[in-house]
Amino acid sequence: MRHIADFIEQLERGKDPFNIWVYSSNGHYSQFGNQGNTRRAPSLHKALEKHLQIVVEMNDDASDDAFLLLPEVHAVVPVNFHGGKVYSLTGPVAA
Repeated sequence: MRHIADFIEQLERGKDPFNIWVYSSNGHYSQFGNQGNTRRAPSLHKALEKHLQIVVEMNDDASDDAFLLLPEVHAVVPVNFHGGKVYSLTGPVAA
């Protein structure tokens, strides 16, 4: 688990595009705003102001990483996320 401020700072410094998903209902998430291959930090700040559960899905070919942002506890948790739904929490792989 990571601190949300550190995670957002890393996204803002990075060049990797990402998609933003917000909780809609019945365990499903909907995309927030226009998605594409651009950096989305301003939209992420808007989403954080308006929604309690947000998933950031990295939009690159190298990985299929996704992270659940929980602003109410200032935490970021890696998740298994596909088709607008969180299937499980994941953790760092032990070496």
